[in-house]
Amino acid sequence: MVIYRTASDCGLIKNKKGKRLKLPPFWQGRSFTDCCQKPISAKHNIPIVSFLMLRGKCPHCRAKIAQKHFFTELLAGLYSLAFALIIYLQISAGQALDPILVATQYLFFLLLIFVAVADFQYLIIPDFFIVLLSLLAIVLTGSAYTSGLIAVAVSIAFFTLLYFFASWILKKDALGLGDIKLMLPLSYVLTWPKVVLAIFLSFIVGGFFATILLLLKQKKIGQVLPFGPFLLVGFILTYFWAEPIWAWYLALIT
Repeated sequence: MVIYRTASDCGLIKNKKGKRLKLPPFWQGRSFTDCCQKPISAKHNIPIVSFLMLRGKCPHCRAKIAQKHFFTELLAGLYSLAFALIIYLQISAGQALDPILVATQYLFFLLLIFVAVADFQYLIIPDFFIVLLSLLAIVLTGSAYTSGLIAVAVSIAFFTLLYFFASWILKKDALGLGDIKLMLPLSYVLTWPKVVLAIFLSFIVGGFFATILLLLKQKKIGQVLPFGPFLLVGFILTYFWAEPIWAWYLALIT
């Protein structure tokens, strides 16, 4: 319950911070409602529970609270429960786990959820999250820093060239700077050469979803589509299943 509450709190904070980009950061003051900008009391600031008790309406003006707040908190909470269950099963099976590494891994992937939500909803990846992810990445990678730095150099060079080339061809920003900065911690964790697979998968998944959205007429050619979530999908697939994916791909082309 403590893990669930902590993750849900983070989800609540992220939503409010992302929604009020022009207001002071959440650590500099109290939370305010999106609709009427009135302070949120402690009893109305309980993740998930408060939304249900208020029936999805503001306690002051009774305006509807955006459901995205609830689902972000729910997603963060479910992730925490799933993570706790996996750790419990590993410990029950007799596996020796490093508590510092476990905590770091938990926080790293929790932040990835907030990054995906922020990019989907606001087309922004806050630098605050990039800094936190980078610090956690250093802990996760450990002594493999040389391979991590090579991966960072290659990925940043690739996406920077892509950024300027696409901007020159399309005469507008085709890739956000936030996406480039996001590759710093992601590349460092994956190390070289796994980062190549992650980039490849990101473009495959992104292209697939872009095609689906175009066919369903949910997007038009030239409209902005956040790329950060697809970078995260490529990262997660590579982080957990790099070897099986490589084996499948080599078997496919040979």
